[in-house]
Amino acid sequence: MKLKNLSFLVLFILVSCTGTKKMTKRALAFEQQGMYTEAANYYLEALRRKSTNIDAAMGLKRTGQLVLDDLLAAFFKSHTSKAYKTSVYTYLKAENYKSSAAVFKVSLEVPSYYPGYYKEDLAFYLAAIYDDAMSCLDKEEFDKGLSYLDEILRLDAAYKDVAELKTYARLEPVYRKANLALETKKFRSAYYLFGKTISYKDSDELKAYALKEAQYPIAMLPFENATTTANIHKSFESQFLNLFVKDKNPFIKIIDRVHIETVLNEQELGLSGLVDSQTAAKAGDLFGAKALLVGRLVSYDAKFSVPKATKKKGWESYKQKKYNAATKEYDLVTKYSKVKYNLFQGISYVNLTIEYKLISTETGEILATNLFTDKREDNVRYIEFDGNTKNLVSGTWVSSQTDSESDRKNTGYKDRKNIQGLLKANKNLRSKADLMSIALKNVSAKAVSEINSYNPEENL
Repeated sequence: MKLKNLSFLVLFILVSCTGTKKMTKRALAFEQQGMYTEAANYYLEALRRKSTNIDAAMGLKRTGQLVLDDLLAAFFKSHTSKAYKTSVYTYLKAENYKSSAAVFKVSLEVPSYYPGYYKEDLAFYLAAIYDDAMSCLDKEEFDKGLSYLDEILRLDAAYKDVAELKTYARLEPVYRKANLALETKKFRSAYYLFGKTISYKDSDELKAYALKEAQYPIAMLPFENATTTANIHKSFESQFLNLFVKDKNPFIKIIDRVHIETVLNEQELGLSGLVDSQTAAKAGDLFGAKALLVGRLVSYDAKFSVPKATKKKGWESYKQKKYNAATKEYDLVTKYSKVKYNLFQGISYVNLTIEYKLISTETGEILATNLFTDKREDNVRYIEFDGNTKNLVSGTWVSSQTDSESDRKNTGYKDRKNIQGLLKANKNLRSKADLMSIALKNVSAKAVSEINSYNPEENL
């Protein structure tokens, strides 16, 4: 292992050296032709491949300084012509180039008076774009103003009150949009928008107010059971309630079911899936709900067939010694004995349909409703054999005592694989209760998702 790693390291060094030498050779060729920009680029690449390449470092020192001088000349030209933006970014480009050489300990020179020129030009340029930013904010052109402020911060992170102005430019449009949502009673939208402006002005208080107004209390009435299976709808109710709790919808508030049943009993109010406008309004007053949720288990069909055994005929192979007269030795030959094994098969399934209705307590109209069906099935098919399972093959035979031309052994690869698969197959058949739980969870999740997505503010 150590030898292998050493070989890899030697190969890597050879490739690196070959690459860096090739880059240096190309750089020198460009330099001799007076193409120092291209030469400097190749010297840099050679140093990236091998930072200790002395020839490349010396070459970069020569050609890199010429490249830097060109950038500084362009900077000085912009400086004298008062093209402040060009001046600033050209100088920064020069500084970046100088830094890229410094990584490999190659020092390039910048005249001592150039940084002073840069500071002068930067001050003029920052003042200009600061004025542009303020003008945009005055005109409420927040996105454009934000772009100016971002540029200022990139050039000088502590410039005047730009950080504060950026917060204003970023949050003020959202804050205003949130307030507009409040005015138009789009409380859910307002809640989420104020969530983006936390700690800005009175966003926290307004977010809490929006949530309070957006609350949509739902009274979940006892669900109906339209099937012949007693109390099965109770599991349906529990799944619904659990999913509402887990989803944590900030706007949906499910009124305590125990409280609802107590009130219904006290008022002798027999609410069911058939709720009209009068009973809905009465229930709304009693429970303080804006909507009633009624559910019904429409149908339920289930079956559980315990795995039953079917006797099957087969063969079990074994080895036997047989004398070979030609070689005068004993050979091992494969023989087969007639056996029986058990093939087990069982099935379990659940098929159910549920219905929900969300009913307005103000108008009695159905706000949302749907039917959901789910079918879950499980089956097992496996073999049990008392003999050597590795030697079992399928087939058939007429008599256990005598051989027949009709006897057949399935010794092919696919047949053997099939038998071995059945011998190792799953033997545990899922219960009706398990399948029902899965099916109910699935249909309930779909219904709860639809109810959670209902937004009473959409048509306002």
